[in-house]
Amino acid sequence: MISVSRRVLVVLVGVLLLSAVGTGVVAAQEGDDPGEAGEEGELLEVSGFAAVATLLVGSLVLLASIELLIHALIRTALRFGVSAFVLAVIFSGWEFDNVAFGLFTGFAEMQNVAFGLAIGNAVSIFGMTLALGALAVPFVVDVPKDYLLLMVASPVLLVPPLLSGTLTLALSVMLIMVYVMIFGYILWRESRMDRTFMESDEVKDVVAAADGQGEAGVPSYVPGPVRRLTGLKWFWPAMLFVAIGGIVVGAEGAATGVEGIQSTWNLTGTFVGVTLVTVLLTLDDLLLIVEPLRLGYYDVAVGGVIGSLLFFVTANVGIIGLVGTIDFRWETVFFHLPSLFVFATLSGYFLWKGEMDRRHGALLLGMYVLYLAINVRYFATLPVEG
Repeated sequence: MISVSRRVLVVLVGVLLLSAVGTGVVAAQEGDDPGEAGEEGELLEVSGFAAVATLLVGSLVLLASIELLIHALIRTALRFGVSAFVLAVIFSGWEFDNVAFGLFTGFAEMQNVAFGLAIGNAVSIFGMTLALGALAVPFVVDVPKDYLLLMVASPVLLVPPLLSGTLTLALSVMLIMVYVMIFGYILWRESRMDRTFMESDEVKDVVAAADGQGEAGVPSYVPGPVRRLTGLKWFWPAMLFVAIGGIVVGAEGAATGVEGIQSTWNLTGTFVGVTLVTVLLTLDDLLLIVEPLRLGYYDVAVGGVIGSLLFFVTANVGIIGLVGTIDFRWETVFFHLPSLFVFATLSGYFLWKGEMDRRHGALLLGMYVLYLAINVRYFATLPVEG
C-alpha cells in the first residue's frame, strides 16, 4: 500500500507541476500581444453589469470547484491510503493560480508586482483565511510540532535575498530546492505516522455522513453514468485536477469581475472598494479553509494553511525569480516581512496550544485590518491577489 501511495503522489505532483508551468507560459505568450493586455497585464476586461455577472459566475464556479476538491481529496486519501494532510499540502497549499500568475507577470517583466503579492498573500493566509475560518468554525487540532516549527521559521528563508537587495537566479533555484526538501520531509514524516484510521469503516461512515451523500458517495441527482464512473480507481484523483482547473477559472473570473466593478463605479481606493477586493481576491483561499472546517476535516484545513505559507515563501518566490531579477523595495524589508513573522508566530502559537477559537480569529482579523490600513495609507497598495 505504501508503494502504491507513493506512486500516486509522484504522478499527481508531476502532472500538477507541468500544468502550472504550461499555464504560466501560455498566459505570458498571450500577454505579449499589446492588443490583448493592458498596462498591468490583464487578459480580459469587463465593466458595468457584465462585471457583476462575471463576478457571480466566477464565484459559483469557484465554490463548486472547492467543494469538489475537498470531496475528491478525502476520497483519494481513503482509496489509496495516502495522508489527507499531504494531499492538502499539495492541492490546497500549492497555489496553482499564483504559480501561473507569477510566471505570467515574470515574463511580462512585472516580477516585483508578483513578489509583493506573494508576500501579501502569505500574510492573508493567517490574517484573512485562518482568522475567518476560526470565527466561522472554531476547532481543536493536534498539529505535529515540527510542522509548526517549519511554518514559523520559513519566512527566515527570505532574509538573505532581502538583505542582498536582489533575488538572483541562484537564490531562486535555492528556494525551490529548499521547498522540495521540506515537502520531502513532510512526505517522509507522514509515511511513518499511523494513518490506518483512514482505512477504518467508522471513518468512512463519518465521511459519507459529513458529505451528506450516503454510501453511494455521490448525490442522488447525479446521472447514473457519472455515478458508475465514481467506482473507477482513478476517478477521484482525476477529479482533483478538474477541481484545480475550476478553482483557477473561478478565481480569475471573480477577480476580473471585481476589477470591473471597481472601475465602473469608481470604488478604487475607497473603504468599500478595499474591502470588496480583499475578500473576493482571496475567496478561493478562504473557502479552502472554511469548507474543510465545516465538514470536520481539520487536518485538511491546517495542511492547506501550512502548505500555502511554505509554498509562498519558497517555491512561489523562486519561480518568480527564475524569469527575471527582482529588486526589493524598502517596505518589503521593514514592513511586509516583519508583519509575516508576527502573523506566522502568533498563528503557530495558537495551533501549538491545539485550539483556534473565535477570540483567536478576531485577534488575527483585527491585526490584518490594521495591516491593510497601513498598506493603503502609506504604500497605496493592496498586497493581495487572487
